[in-house]
Amino acid sequence: MKKYILIVLVLLTVTSCKYEEYINDYDYTTVYFSFQTPIRTLIVDEYEAIKLGVAMGGKRENKVDEWAHFEITPELLAGTPYKILPSEVYTLENDHEIIIPKGEMQGDITVSFNMEQLTALDEPVTEYALPVTITSTSLDKIHETKNSTIIAIKYIANLDGTWYHKGITKGLNLNSDSTWVRTYTHSTLEKNHTWVLNSLTSTKVESNGIGYLEGSLQIDLNDDHSLFVTATDEENFISKSASLSNDKKEIYLSYSFQRDTLVYESTDTLIFADRNIVFETW
Repeated sequence: MKKYILIVLVLLTVTSCKYEEYINDYDYTTVYFSFQTPIRTLIVDEYEAIKLGVAMGGKRENKVDEWAHFEITPELLAGTPYKILPSEVYTLENDHEIIIPKGEMQGDITVSFNMEQLTALDEPVTEYALPVTITSTSLDKIHETKNSTIIAIKYIANLDGTWYHKGITKGLNLNSDSTWVRTYTHSTLEKNHTWVLNSLTSTKVESNGIGYLEGSLQIDLNDDHSLFVTATDEENFISKSASLSNDKKEIYLSYSFQRDTLVYESTDTLIFADRNIVFETW
């Protein structure tokens, strides 16, 4: 019986020690960047800023404003595939300090971009990055291996993403004069097939389909929000009409093209589904 009591007491002591470790602050506090090699995606005319943020560890509750000072450090790019992002392309909300507000475990500032200048510099997957190093802090320490981050920058066109695809294509065989109709429309939106529109430039995207067939369309969004549509791989392509509804986030297309002796006339509606932006590192 005494043996069992002793075991219980030992277990209670160990559990109590572990619990104390859980509820008490660590011996020192630390500031750090959560990710060292992130890739951040900008969206032309929609999402033209990112957050530059730091996190803290070592205490369970933040009862005061803490701060971390930082600086842009181009030397971090040595040995990487990136060039320094030109200073005229972006603006820092604060050029040297990030505050971690009372009650929070993270803090950040906004980095805004001049998209006209950025898109003129490079293609959507750019060669530019923003290298940042924490130089001092109100906390006890700066994390030794997470004291810097190199943020690679890319952008996508406003039409980039996954779109539900529905419509109708009429076909004509020039040799036999035979015709047919293919309808690809489902009343339940999510049951329609999808197209993916991938960025070619800051304004132009390319589809992974044409009508109900394999192929591609190039859709360019003009400054006045009109659309210019081409299909460089198709014979006798004619764009009959193309428009965009910003309110509904829908694209309406009417076009024809020829493959050998087959002529297709398609009327398509694309309904926005998803941006397909995921967290990336380089």
